[in-house]
Amino acid sequence: MTPTDARLYEPAPDPQAAIVTESAAVARILVSAEPSFLEDFAARELQDYILRISGASLPIVVEGEASADCFALAIGATNAADAAGIVPDERVMGRDGFTMRSDGEALVIRGSNDLGTLFGVYELLERHFGVRWYMPGEIGEVVPEAETLSLGQIDLTFKPSFRVRWVGDGEWGLHQRMNAFVTAEGRDVGVNWKWHFHTFRRLIPPEEYHGEHPEYFALVDGERKITDSKTHGNQLCTSNPDVVREVGQNMIEVLDEDPSIEIIALSPNDGGGFCECERCEALDEPGRDWFAKYSRRLALFNNEVARLVAGKHPDVMIKVGAYAMYARPPLDPDWRSEDNLLWQLCHIYFCHNHPLGSDRCEAGETFEPSDDFRPNREYERILEQWTEIAEHLFIYEYYTLGGVSGAGLPWPLVHTIRTDIPWYRDRGAEGFYTQLSDELFYRQGINYYLATKLAWNADLDPDALLADYFSGFYGRAAGPMEHFWMALEQAMIDWDRCSSYGLDGTADASLGSKVFTPEVMEGVGEALEEAEAAVTAERVYEERVALARRMYDETQATLAELRAEQ
Repeated sequence: MTPTDARLYEPAPDPQAAIVTESAAVARILVSAEPSFLEDFAARELQDYILRISGASLPIVVEGEASADCFALAIGATNAADAAGIVPDERVMGRDGFTMRSDGEALVIRGSNDLGTLFGVYELLERHFGVRWYMPGEIGEVVPEAETLSLGQIDLTFKPSFRVRWVGDGEWGLHQRMNAFVTAEGRDVGVNWKWHFHTFRRLIPPEEYHGEHPEYFALVDGERKITDSKTHGNQLCTSNPDVVREVGQNMIEVLDEDPSIEIIALSPNDGGGFCECERCEALDEPGRDWFAKYSRRLALFNNEVARLVAGKHPDVMIKVGAYAMYARPPLDPDWRSEDNLLWQLCHIYFCHNHPLGSDRCEAGETFEPSDDFRPNREYERILEQWTEIAEHLFIYEYYTLGGVSGAGLPWPLVHTIRTDIPWYRDRGAEGFYTQLSDELFYRQGINYYLATKLAWNADLDPDALLADYFSGFYGRAAGPMEHFWMALEQAMIDWDRCSSYGLDGTADASLGSKVFTPEVMEGVGEALEEAEAAVTAERVYEERVALARRMYDETQATLAELRAEQ
C-alpha cells in the first residue's frame, strides 16, 4: 500500500482577500452583539491560530462597532450571515454542519447550530491555513508559519457523513469535528449523550433493589443472585412487567432532570447471566444461533420501555445494543422497532482484517468456524436486516480491542478503515463510534486519525489523507515513516487471515511469526533508522519518530516472548 501525492484539499480560487500582510493584521473577526459561548469560542480559536501562524492578532469586533474598511471573517449568527442568505438548516447541513461563503468584503461562517459554526472555523483552519491535529496534545498539532495569509473565493455547504461521531474525546475530538463527549474549555459541547452502552446496573442498581425485589433480577441456575461486579452479570428479568415499568420510570426521571439529553443508553450489562425463568425463555426464538440467543426477548423489552419513555420525552433517542448474543434482529414478522430506538450494531466477533464488502472471509481458508465468530459477509447481512426493520442505526467499532492487539502487537487497520467507514455511511448508518485508547496512540495513532477524518467526511481521499499525514506529522522523515507503517499494513494484508476479538489464534505467537516475520521487522527497522537520521535536531519530529521507535522496540520484545513460549 503506497499513498499517492493526491491533493487533500483544493485551494480556493482567485481573487484573493488579504488576511495578514507581513505579520500585520489587515482583516478582522466579526461577531454578533450577543454571541453564544461557542460562537465566542470559535472567534477566539480563529484569532489564536492565525496569531500562531502569522504573528498577527486579528481583532474580534462586534458588528456595527467598527468601520467596515477591511476584510471580515464573520462568525455565527451575524447580520453578514443573514445578508449572505445563510440560514441554519439541518436537512442541508446536518446536525452540526455549516456553510462557509465568500460574500463581497467578508467570509461568512454559520453552522446549523453553534457547534457547526465552530466546526466551520476548524474546517477553515485545516483546509486553507494548513493546521492539523494528528494526535492529542502539543506533539500532535501542526501549525504552519507564514507572514502573509490570504483567502480565495469559498462557497462550501458541508453536511457531516454521520450525524453522531465519537472517535476520541475532549479537545482533540472537538478539533477533529467529532460531536460526542467533546469539550471546549472544559465544558461539554457535543451531543448530550447519557451513558455509553451497558446500563442495566445503572437503571436498576442491585444494591438498591435486590433486597426488596429479588424478582427484578435474572434467574440463573435456579437463583436470583447478584454479584459485586460493576460491569458484568446482574442482568434483569426483562419479561417482568414491573421491571419494564421501573426501568422506564427511572429513565424518565433522568430525562426530567436534564431535558437537554438527546440520547440515553439502554442495554444489558456486559457478559452473560441472562434470565432463565420460564417467561423470559418463552420469548426466545428456538433454534437460533449464539448471535440471536436473546434477540427477541430484548427487542420486545426495548420496545416496551421505548413506548413508556416516548410518552413523556418523545424526541429523545434511546440507544440500544445489537451485540454478541443479541446482535441479530428477531425473526418475529410482527416485530418492528419503535421509532425512538437507535440500534448500535457492534462489529465484534466478526473480521477486522478484511474490508467490508470484499467477501474475502472464507471458512477453512481464512478462518476456522466457531460458535462465536462469523465472517464479514454474515455481519453485512445482519446490518442489512437491521436497516429494514429499524429507523436508526449506529455503528460500534473495535479499533483497539482484540485480534492482533490482544497480543500486545501493532494492529494495522488502515487497509480496512479506509473503505469500511464510507461503506457504513453508504448503507445509512447515522452514527459511528470506535473504542480508542489514549495510551495506544503511539502504536495505533494512524488508525485513529484516519477514522476521525472519514467519520467527519467519508468522501475524503484516503491516499491523500495518508500522504498528508506522513508529510505533516514526520517532516523530512515522511518517506521512511510511510514505508514503516505501510510495510506493516502490507504484511497484514498478505497474511490474509481473519482477525477478531472472538477468533482463537489471532493473539498468539503463530500470528506474530506469520505477520511480523523477521524479514518484515528487519525492513521496518531499517526504515525507522533512516527516519531517525532524517530528523536529528528537529525536536518535534524526533519526538514523533520516537513514538514509532517505542512501538517497534515493544513489538520486537513481545515477538521474542511469544517465540519463547512456543
